[in-house]
Amino acid sequence: MEAVNTEVTPVPEHTDEAALREAVRKEMHRAGMSQARLAKESGIHQSRLNLWLGGKYSGNGQNVAQELARWFRAVTERREQAAAGRLIETPEWLPTPTANAIMNALRYAQNAGDIALIYGGAGVGKTFTARRYQEDRPCVWIATMTPAMNSISACLTRIALAVGTPEIPRGAARAENAIIAAVEGRNGLLIVDEAQFLPPAGLDAVRSLHDASGMGLCFMGNETVYTQITGGSRKAHFAQIFSRVGIKTRLTNPTIGDVETIVQAWNITDAKGKSLCAEIARQAGALRGLTKVLRLASMMLSEGEKALEFLHIQTAWAQLGGAA
Repeated sequence: MEAVNTEVTPVPEHTDEAALREAVRKEMHRAGMSQARLAKESGIHQSRLNLWLGGKYSGNGQNVAQELARWFRAVTERREQAAAGRLIETPEWLPTPTANAIMNALRYAQNAGDIALIYGGAGVGKTFTARRYQEDRPCVWIATMTPAMNSISACLTRIALAVGTPEIPRGAARAENAIIAAVEGRNGLLIVDEAQFLPPAGLDAVRSLHDASGMGLCFMGNETVYTQITGGSRKAHFAQIFSRVGIKTRLTNPTIGDVETIVQAWNITDAKGKSLCAEIARQAGALRGLTKVLRLASMMLSEGEKALEFLHIQTAWAQLGGAA
C-alpha cells in the first residue's frame, strides 16, 4: 500500500459554496470518509450536511460553508505537517482478523436484537472498530463508561446522552423511560464500552433497557466484564444477564493476521522490520502500541525514503520505552 498523497489542496473561500462543495467531496473520497464522520469532525448536524452537500439546503448555506471551510483548513494544516515531516498516513481502522471478529459480533447483536459480550484484548482495536461500525450503520449508539459511573442514575444519564434523548431527565426511572422511548422500534444497537466500570446494579439496569426496548446490546470491555456478568460466586443473581448473552467474543493477544494487515498497510517489506513489529505487538500495548511506534518511526524517514525499515522501527520503539 502506497503512502497517502500529502499534496495540499487550496481551501476555497466559504463564500464560493460550489467550489467548496466540490473540494469537500474530493477530500471525503480521498480519505474514504463517510458523511457521519465528516459531521462529527466539522460539528455540523448530519441532516444539514447532507442537504448542503446535495445543494438542497434551504437555510443559511453560508453558515454551513463557513464551518466546512474551517474544517478544511484544519485538514490542510495536518496534511502540510505530514508532508513536512514525511509522516506516512494510514487509516485509523484496518480490517484485521480481530476487527472482523468484533464486527461480526456487533452485526449479530444488532440484526438479531440480541446481547453480545466482547471482552479482553487491551489494545486490539475494540473501540476503533465499534466507532467504525457506528459510522457504517444507522441507529448505533456508543456509551463509554468511566469510574464515575458508580450508580444507576449515572449509567443511565450517560446512555441517555449517547442515544440523543431530547433532554436528560433527573432520576433513574425517568431516564430509563426516556431511553426506551428514544430507541424502541428502531432496530438499533447500544454498545456499552469500558463496561467493566459498570456496578452490578448498572449492568442489570442496562440489561433491562434491552428487555424493554428490544434493541441490540453489546457489553464491551476487559476480562473483568466476563467475570462481572457471569457473577462469580453470585451466579444466581446474574443469571438474567448471562442467560441472555447470544454471542461471546473473547479477544486475547493479536493474531498473526492482525500484525500482517498492519504491516501491509504501512508498506513494510523489510524482513527484520516485520519481525520486530510482531514482537512489539506481543507487548502490553498490543496493536495500539505497534501503531504508535510506527507513527513515530515514520517521522524518522529521511528525504527520499518512502518505506519504513528495521532501524526506523527499532529507534522509535526505544524512544517509547521498548527494548533498544
